[in-house]
Amino acid sequence: MPKKIAPSFYFIGNHSVLDFINTKIAVGGKPVDLLADFSDLLEWLVKARFIIEVEANEYSRTWGSGKEGEAVVTTARALRSALLSLVEQRNAGRDVSEHLEQINGLLRDRVITTKLVQMENGFAEKREVKVRKPTDLLAPIAEAAIEFFSHCEMQLVKKCENPDCVLLFYDQSKNATRRWCSQKTCGNRMKVAAFLERRKNQ
Repeated sequence: MPKKIAPSFYFIGNHSVLDFINTKIAVGGKPVDLLADFSDLLEWLVKARFIIEVEANEYSRTWGSGKEGEAVVTTARALRSALLSLVEQRNAGRDVSEHLEQINGLLRDRVITTKLVQMENGFAEKREVKVRKPTDLLAPIAEAAIEFFSHCEMQLVKKCENPDCVLLFYDQSKNATRRWCSQKTCGNRMKVAAFLERRKNQ
């Protein structure tokens, strides 16, 4: 498969969980998966500030050319699907245990170390999550999901009102009036379409 050139990732969701869900988009009415391979996943994690570039390069050398890299992309897509299902079902009263397990399972075997380090003006706590296997790379997303679904108001999660767009965002605007994933793209596009429609009907 040729390496994608465009489109790139979208960070318009106001939360990393929604930004992760938004790695599957629609172009020309057709679904496009921006997580085509392990390198794409690492790139997203860097841009989302879950890992740094040096770490991404190390993980790429360790797992990028083998089946482990392919497997974690499959797991990432399954996690993304579970997150989207939880958003769509909201509090519908349905059994979502299967989706919850996609999140909780990634955190079950996590190894976390905490140590005291000396700073210029005293001491500080430093917390590190050990990455021992490829799926550990998804733990920060799972952890963000716990925070998101526990503390965010699901009624403020919205889909862009452009019918051709599938991107989601958390509406933090005044009076929760945001309508578009981006005012510059979908917002302007839909306003132009509405203007042309009004002119046609005059």
